[in-house]
Amino acid sequence: MGAIKKLFTLVAMFLTLPAAALAEDYAAAQGYLHSFNNGVSVYSGVFALNKDVSLNTTLSFKYAIDLINPDGEGGEDDDDDEEDGGGGGGGSVAAVSGASSAVNAGSDTRHAVTLGVSHNFDNIIAVEAYYDYSYEKDYSSSTPTITLKKELFEKNTTLTAGYSRNSDTINGKFMTNEEDRTTDNFFIGLTQVLSPVTVAQLGYSHSRSTGHLSEGIRLVPLGATDAATCVDLTVAGCVAEAFPSERKRDAYLIGVNQYFTKGLGGLLDRSAAKLTFRYYDDSWDVSSWMGEAEFYKYLNENLIMRLNYRYYTQSRAFFVKDTYEAGDQFKSSSPQIEEKDTNLAGLKLIYLLAEPVKTWKLAVNSLEGKYEYYTESTGVNAHIFMGGLRFSF
Repeated sequence: MGAIKKLFTLVAMFLTLPAAALAEDYAAAQGYLHSFNNGVSVYSGVFALNKDVSLNTTLSFKYAIDLINPDGEGGEDDDDDEEDGGGGGGGSVAAVSGASSAVNAGSDTRHAVTLGVSHNFDNIIAVEAYYDYSYEKDYSSSTPTITLKKELFEKNTTLTAGYSRNSDTINGKFMTNEEDRTTDNFFIGLTQVLSPVTVAQLGYSHSRSTGHLSEGIRLVPLGATDAATCVDLTVAGCVAEAFPSERKRDAYLIGVNQYFTKGLGGLLDRSAAKLTFRYYDDSWDVSSWMGEAEFYKYLNENLIMRLNYRYYTQSRAFFVKDTYEAGDQFKSSSPQIEEKDTNLAGLKLIYLLAEPVKTWKLAVNSLEGKYEYYTESTGVNAHIFMGGLRFSF
């Protein structure tokens, strides 16, 4: 995934429950379909495994695969893991699915593997270490992550600090040589229990990317050149994107989890609400606001419902223009750094089996399904479907 997404993922990952609460033996399998109105489809599969090897140590494993299929065509070329060039659709692919966006670069397959270990040192400090590796035709990324968590005040307060480093190699469709990019990510966070039913979270993250920051998958038309003709660098009036060689990012997050035992004539019985707000800005003058609300409720003893809505808005980078000339230092046709607004709304159902169904050495504990609808001010929208199983062993 791209550096912006990794920065925000770092925030989300660290603003969770203390490490001790993660201890559970389970396996999970999920399948996703992201269907965009511009003809792009993304099929994804995820398998995750979590195993306690002692009271204080947990091992984890995750494998994910994304199959990107633009207009049902299988091309020989590939694109980036974050952005694309097909009129804004590819940025949406990355933003919603986390996969690459192969629009005018043909189909692609992305593989990602994550290995992790967490250990609680006698309730003094908890340490989590992860290593993530992902690759596709023109992009590979290697990311080690280390997290420290400290519980204070009878475990009512959790302090978190984390660091990760992305080492990426890019070889886009319109690049003659492989190029490298490195990103250093830092995070600090606080989780505070305000009452038996209320938990608050604060977080700040900073990242710095250097190296080749464009993806080599888009061409920029100069002057009155028709963008549709820019299919090759040999076409007159078409040049490769040119980005600054450094990008600094900052993100600020605040969240509240509220649990309800009853209320509103039964509507809030056995339910929970989660509100999250995030502000982001960077050295390219891109700034954004995100607000997200989630509502969970037991519909009966075995069925849990989740409703969610997210609104996101961002400004464009300082060098984004409607028309570029040959003398412009920076040039872009990336939808990821343009001004846009997005909306995401969805429904998820989790069915808890009263009696787990045993298969081999695993027992199926729950079934889950999700539907979400995504819209973007650029005119792109998507239907998102997910189905999954959770096992214990």
